[in-house]
Amino acid sequence: MTAKELLQQRLANQQLISPAYGTAPEVVKWCGAIQAQDYEMSKWAVGMRMPAATTEQIETSISKGELVRTHILRPTWHLVHREDVRWMMALSAPSIEQSMGTYNRKLELDSTVFRKSQKVFEKALKDGKQLTRPELAAILEKAKIPTNDLRMNFLLIKAELDMVICNGGKRDKQITYALFEERVPATSKTLTKEESLAALALRYFNSHGPATLKDFTGWSGLPITAARQGLNLVKDQLNKYAVYDLEYWDPTPASDLKSTDRQVLLIPNYDEYLVAYKDRDIIYDGQHDDHLSREGNPLFNNVILIKGQIAGVWKRTIKKKEIVMDLQTFTPLNKTEQAKLDKEVARYKQFIHLQ
Repeated sequence: MTAKELLQQRLANQQLISPAYGTAPEVVKWCGAIQAQDYEMSKWAVGMRMPAATTEQIETSISKGELVRTHILRPTWHLVHREDVRWMMALSAPSIEQSMGTYNRKLELDSTVFRKSQKVFEKALKDGKQLTRPELAAILEKAKIPTNDLRMNFLLIKAELDMVICNGGKRDKQITYALFEERVPATSKTLTKEESLAALALRYFNSHGPATLKDFTGWSGLPITAARQGLNLVKDQLNKYAVYDLEYWDPTPASDLKSTDRQVLLIPNYDEYLVAYKDRDIIYDGQHDDHLSREGNPLFNNVILIKGQIAGVWKRTIKKKEIVMDLQTFTPLNKTEQAKLDKEVARYKQFIHLQ
């Protein structure tokens, strides 16, 4: 497999070209999880992986609980299909909690504080009530549980890891929290740890491959031994390729790729196409750091992708009746590339109903 073929295969598996799924829950289930700390851009991360979508459709899936937004995996905010969040959280939460131990001790957060705060959350959010972070903080303070410094962050994350709370719908443009049990129905079938490792590994390599074990370890947040076990459990369902002396795993041969017109894309910040891999040299050559924020790290930027490689950055300013797009390519585009970029801009505007 050549580097060019690898990028084309990733684009296809990530549903960025020739998308195969028509609904937001289907897309997220295929991907396993979609990183979502930038709430508005995460909706585009889902929508752009569909043949056609609007921001309202993605918002509705989140509001109805079809997609659950919570801290999971590394951890950071992700959108996860409600059928997957329980087993995925059970698998990833122990290693996350271990990594949080030092911070919890510094903030004087222990099991007693967590139990008390979670009882407060349960009482405040029962019967379908959804509250914002400031509202929950005020209730905790009233219960004599301090929320200063970073304590509120860790109180919320711990409650998410324990599957007590997760995000609810938006209210007056503010993100709310809701009770996990009321938004995520319990399933009759539970997975063993081995079954969960296999499921997560297969989900990752099917949707993000070609990728390495190092990539999967970084994406999942699992210890290397657990990540390797997961890969070993599903190796017989994957194909192995060598690229630049590295071992890549992928679900389908590159020759199975379909032709597509989607070769110029507007990728949002923190997108799976960037965050899901430890080695990004094949995606970005590092020659244009002056265009990027955060010391040249492409993860924090909305990027213009051409044939799988970063070719520029973009920003948007939404006004009442229009959207102003600021597009900066690293090098001038030819007429064909410019036409495809214009088409992609029109697709984004249609997504947010400003075409």
